[in-house]
Amino acid sequence: MNHRSTAVIPPRTCKQLFYTFLAILFTCSLGAQDMEVRGTVVSSESGDPLIGVTVMKLSTNTGTITDLDGGFVLSARNGDVLQFSYTGMQTREVTVSGPTLAIQLDEQAQNLEQVVVIGYGEVKKKEVTGSVAQVSSEELDKFVTSDVGSALQGLVAGVNVTSASGAPGEASNIQIRGITSLDGSNTPLFVVDGIPQDGDPRLSPNEIETVDILKDAASAAIYGTRGAAGVILITTKTGKSGKMQINFNQSYGINSITSGTPLMNTAEQLYYQQTVFENVAGSFDLPITRIPQWFGNDNDLRDFVQVEDAVTQNYAFDVSGGNKEVSYSFVGGYFTQEGNLINSKFDRYNARTTTRYKKNKLSVTGSLAFSAEATDETNGNLLLYGIRYRPYQPLFDVSDQVIEITPGPEETSLNNLATVLRNERDRDRDRVNGSLNIGYDLAKGLRLTTNLGGSVTNTRGKRFTPAYSTFDLTTGELETDPTKSFIENTSSRAYTFLWDAGLDYTKKMGDHRIKALARFSVDERNYEYFEAGRQGVANNNISVLNIGTINPYANSGEGGNQTYKIKTIGTIGRLQYDYKGRYLISASVRRDGSSKFAEENRYGVFPSVSAAWNVADEPFWKGILKKIDNFKIRASYGQTGNESFPAYRYSTVVSQDADYLFGNTLLFGATQRNYANRLVQWETSIQQNIGLDLGLGQGKFSLTADYYSTQKNGMLFPVQLPASAGALGNNAQLTLNVGDMTNTGVEVGGRFRTRLKGLRMDFGATFTRNVNEITKINGDTEIIYNTAGTSVLGDPNSKVTTIAVGHEAGAYFLYQTDGVVNDAEELAAYQELRPTAQLGDLIYKDTDGDGRITETDRVYSGSALPEFEVGFNTNLYFKGFDFNMQWYASVGHEIINGSSAYAYGFERHRDLVYQWSASNTESNIPLYRGDSKAHPNYAGTTDFWLEDGTFLRLRALTLGYELPKSLISKAGFEGIRVYISGQNLLTITDYKGYDPEIGGNNIATRGLDRGTYPISRQVLFGTQFSF
Repeated sequence: MNHRSTAVIPPRTCKQLFYTFLAILFTCSLGAQDMEVRGTVVSSESGDPLIGVTVMKLSTNTGTITDLDGGFVLSARNGDVLQFSYTGMQTREVTVSGPTLAIQLDEQAQNLEQVVVIGYGEVKKKEVTGSVAQVSSEELDKFVTSDVGSALQGLVAGVNVTSASGAPGEASNIQIRGITSLDGSNTPLFVVDGIPQDGDPRLSPNEIETVDILKDAASAAIYGTRGAAGVILITTKTGKSGKMQINFNQSYGINSITSGTPLMNTAEQLYYQQTVFENVAGSFDLPITRIPQWFGNDNDLRDFVQVEDAVTQNYAFDVSGGNKEVSYSFVGGYFTQEGNLINSKFDRYNARTTTRYKKNKLSVTGSLAFSAEATDETNGNLLLYGIRYRPYQPLFDVSDQVIEITPGPEETSLNNLATVLRNERDRDRDRVNGSLNIGYDLAKGLRLTTNLGGSVTNTRGKRFTPAYSTFDLTTGELETDPTKSFIENTSSRAYTFLWDAGLDYTKKMGDHRIKALARFSVDERNYEYFEAGRQGVANNNISVLNIGTINPYANSGEGGNQTYKIKTIGTIGRLQYDYKGRYLISASVRRDGSSKFAEENRYGVFPSVSAAWNVADEPFWKGILKKIDNFKIRASYGQTGNESFPAYRYSTVVSQDADYLFGNTLLFGATQRNYANRLVQWETSIQQNIGLDLGLGQGKFSLTADYYSTQKNGMLFPVQLPASAGALGNNAQLTLNVGDMTNTGVEVGGRFRTRLKGLRMDFGATFTRNVNEITKINGDTEIIYNTAGTSVLGDPNSKVTTIAVGHEAGAYFLYQTDGVVNDAEELAAYQELRPTAQLGDLIYKDTDGDGRITETDRVYSGSALPEFEVGFNTNLYFKGFDFNMQWYASVGHEIINGSSAYAYGFERHRDLVYQWSASNTESNIPLYRGDSKAHPNYAGTTDFWLEDGTFLRLRALTLGYELPKSLISKAGFEGIRVYISGQNLLTITDYKGYDPEIGGNNIATRGLDRGTYPISRQVLFGTQFSF
């Protein structure tokens, strides 16, 4: 018989167990109840309290932010997980174990968890497989400007930013990895909150949270036809969960021009005229000899056209807040800038509101923005016409109804200058754009997403030149020419619409993760234009269309103002895979159709693939992980198509106003105005990219380097047809797929951040080198001169920029020169090449050795494309003080100084005082024998005007101070910062013109200084308030 033993617990022990059990139940009950958790958040390095840290309870997605002392109060229970996040600090999660917490956050030298926006999605920085760069709003705010592109200069390797003009409100030219198009725009595709834009959306920098730049073709291929020039993804500001935050910034600055073309004063001008009279057959019959009172005049160009101490003001504010379901943001601003040239100014008001809603499976984000711009534009030839005005000519008031003149070149220069000074050119632009994003979780890992966006831009322009009369001082005649006064009104309307919808799928299986995307998109871009005008203004006090009396005209626009409608449809697919975040692969394909092409060439397919290996995550790397904590290798291949050329190039256009005589009767007629190429096809761009990302010293030092090679096939270019083909005028061009082009380059970006006791330091540097080459031109020719690439205003024979095989797009081809004919021996030798040569003439080189000076003697002479670019940025922070310095250098490019050529041709440049003469035979400045059209001495096609455009510029220098919180907290402020800043304070260059940054709007005009509006120096003071 089996017996079981039974343990008997003594009564006293049972009593103790009972009380213990009750204590456990009581403790669990307390743990399950909400309590008030208080704490402080400080920097682990400095011990300073951190203001505005987001404290989020992950279980409920509710939270708060820290106050002025870094403190917070939150309702939570033991076991809840709180997440602490703050810009520049590593995010930390802490489990609640009591009513008080003391949190320290470590500085985030390199954030691999940072979210980067890519096409139709976002990934962590560590997961990026292509070449993508991000710029934050904090970096943009360090440069006060109306243009986002200007703020990007020197910050991102591989992104070339040049000013098209220094005029107020002017947008910069942005090129990503070199030249993309020979005919159309090289502007990247802008995508704002997921909605592709038609051109530059002209956002105010205060609306922007981040700018992500897709540089390689594999990243940009997801946008198909419109991604060939790279993609700039702009994410606007949105609210965050927590209490309302209010920020207000303002700045006031003074602008000035610091350089210019040297001109002769009255004494020098008269000496020059005497030199020409003595050495060239002619007459010294100047008006000043007949009007003795002019001898007392000594006027300067700046008295007419420049404005000293022009003012720039900027005001911006934002309000944001929200809770776990709804967040909101409202941004507003006002920017105004006076130009340093007369009659130029820019004003802009902007506002944007964004609301986000998220609950359960549904998320909705809506944004609505409005901007109103008013631009007063000076005439583009103002500086050049000012150059022509002789110093002894009297000052005049632009409001005078009668202007005194004398016959001769002085009359022409006065009329030109008076016309442009009186000319009023204003443009008002109103833009409304909105976007709506809706997402819904259909099932675990499967999400339906749709975007809807659109914009309407209305632009109204007016040009008005009032009437005036001239009084001839020599004859006493009063004359009024009605064709010198006119009124013109223009109106345009651009509206866009985009819709896309698709599915996003994410599946994680152990260490494997797969993401898939499928989308369909439709976008439509429309533009309408109208202009009308009349000459013969009857009343200068009224600037309406009916005040004109003669020569009326009206049309719906042509060329760049052509009315159009463009439609594009696309089907997109993308598959992403990663294993343990260590091995990553992304592949995409997009099929696009564009109405810019004929039906048989309308569709294109654009694939891409990229991969990355996070080497630092490998087990074998653990031994050196403390020294090299991030090491990633990337490689990509992508193909994009380009449709960046004017609409309807595949179709002929029939226009009216072709009246003709039939017998003795004048009949209304129409005729074909342009030439079409129905076979025009996509430009195709194929790019390979290899890169690496490196992090050292626990992320204190980071380095990104890329090498890329791009092959562009079937480049589109307008070819000028010969007159023998019946082609006449500006419309005698045919768009052809003329040839092939390559871009190869190296990009390096580095950053070093550290702390030395109380001093925090942040240094950044970028290096960019791009080599462009035309490799093929279809047909028998190997060089095409750009019709618009003339170096001298008014001289159509001064074309200097080209498309030439073996050279970069826009390369200069010039006559090489070898000084001046100084004596009879040199003259005899040179007359063998140019029989009409005389003493003092410019010597042209016979580069082809055929014994003549002909077009074939023009040789490659550089271009406006730099050999490399460098940016260097410094940020220092010490006990409330902050210091920022930005440098930018562009090295190895050339400039054609067309302003100098113009000043020579119109006998105004100061160098002419030292021109060759019988008494100055050692001079290398050729003798004046006429302008660029009249004589080879000053022709615009020689290297006499070629200058080195290399420059080093101090873009920004800022010193700021944040007031102690103990002084401002009682007044309700969370932060007050004051600062003084200088922009473009110093430019080191050998260029003799106004400014070496000559962007131009396309390859034909880049690097041609033809009186370009110069960039100004600015000194400003600003304040920033946070509530």
